[in-house]
Amino acid sequence: MIFVLLPLTGAVIGWITNVLAIRLLFRPLEPVRLGPFPIVLQGLIPKRRGQIAENVGEVVAAQLFSVDELAGRVDMPQMQLEVERLVKEAVQDWCGERMGMFPGPLRQYCSNVLRDLVAEEVARQFPRMAGMFFSRMREQVNVRTIVEDKINALSLAEVEQMVITVARRELKQIEWLGALLGFIIGLLQALLVFWLV
Repeated sequence: MIFVLLPLTGAVIGWITNVLAIRLLFRPLEPVRLGPFPIVLQGLIPKRRGQIAENVGEVVAAQLFSVDELAGRVDMPQMQLEVERLVKEAVQDWCGERMGMFPGPLRQYCSNVLRDLVAEEVARQFPRMAGMFFSRMREQVNVRTIVEDKINALSLAEVEQMVITVARRELKQIEWLGALLGFIIGLLQALLVFWLV
C-alpha cells in the first residue's frame, strides 16, 4: 500500500505545484496585499511587464529586425519599374484633365512627351530618392520603441493568452514533469520507509 499511496501522493503534489507555479507567472494580474503583512503578490509577467517589453524591444531591434534589413530586402529594380509606371499613369491622367482645350492628336503627343520625360527623370532620380527615404526612415523609425509600445499596449489578459497560446504544449509538459518527479520522489520515500521499518 505504501508503494501506491506515496508515489501517487507525490505525483499529485508535484503536478499541482507546477500548475500553480505556471499560473503564478500571470496571476494575480493586479497587486494583492496579504492582509496586514507587508507582502504584495502579483504575477511575474504583470509585475515585470515594462521591463519585459523593453528587453523584447531591444532584442528585436538588435537581432531580429532593423530598417537596414528592410531596405536590403526591397527589390529596388522592381520598385523602380513600379514607380515609373505609376508616374506615367499620373502624368497621363493629369494631361488628360489639364490639356482638354488642345486638339486630340496634339494633346496626345504632348501627353506622351511629358509622360516619358517625367517618368525618365523620376527613374533616373529613383536611387537617390529611395536612399533618402530609407535614411529618413532610419532616423524616424525606432523598432525597439515600436515593439515596446505594442507589448505595453496589450492588456495583461492578452499577454497571458499570447504566451499560453505559443507555449501551451511546453507548459503542459512542465505540469506533467512535476507529476513525474513527484511520483519518483514518492517512490523513493516509499523505498526509504520500507527499508527503515
